[in-house]
Amino acid sequence: MTFYQSVNLAAELIRTDFKLRYHGSYLGYLWSFLKPLMMFGVLYAVFSKFLRIDYPDYPFHLFLGIILWNFFAEATTGAMSSIIEKGGLIKKIYFPREIIVFSSVAVSFVVLISNLAVFGIFYLFANLAFDLKMLFFLLYLLQLCIVTLGVAFFLSALYPKLRDLFHIWQVLLQVGFWATPITYILQIVPQKYITFILANPLAGIINNSRLALINHQFPDVGSLLYTLAAGIILLASGYFLFSRRVPFFAEEV
Repeated sequence: MTFYQSVNLAAELIRTDFKLRYHGSYLGYLWSFLKPLMMFGVLYAVFSKFLRIDYPDYPFHLFLGIILWNFFAEATTGAMSSIIEKGGLIKKIYFPREIIVFSSVAVSFVVLISNLAVFGIFYLFANLAFDLKMLFFLLYLLQLCIVTLGVAFFLSALYPKLRDLFHIWQVLLQVGFWATPITYILQIVPQKYITFILANPLAGIINNSRLALINHQFPDVGSLLYTLAAGIILLASGYFLFSRRVPFFAEEV
């Protein structure tokens, strides 16, 4: 299969998956906006009104954290079952199987961009300042995509053989949500726990994204290099495992 054919196949899979995601729903694509907004509303009420977290621009910190985490959670969960869902296609024709995983993650990335646009609208209405340091967010967004794609390759490689992985991953996502600074700000965490929290590259990516977009701060070089290195290692090792498992997909799906 040529590069041009691969690109066309990926584009067609993205279009198909995007349509199927909201097929039969009355609100359709609107759910991609409503889900993070409703989640934000509930968590903001709990942590701002009841637990009384008082931090400058906390609603924007919370909303951005939810948007970035939802992309990771939805992209990895969708990619995990993508090989099974495309089993019929895998048995019929040969093409690079990586396209399936990439296309699945790309669908969630389209939703991510839409949600970031909503975040930007709220940002404009709040009359918050703009700064060139906000451009560093593009680097963190790239890191988030690298980490997500790496985990997606791991999960999609193992799921055809280990179907219990879906339930295990749902539990790990719940743990990861609360272990990652999403509902809280890293700056209010006791110093002795920060190193442990930042061992998770998603924690560093989300925290740095907030610092760039909301606080207008330059990135910490150490944190930047760590999250970049962690993402590259995850992507390389995930792709290696996936490539080793490709010959078994046809018989396992």
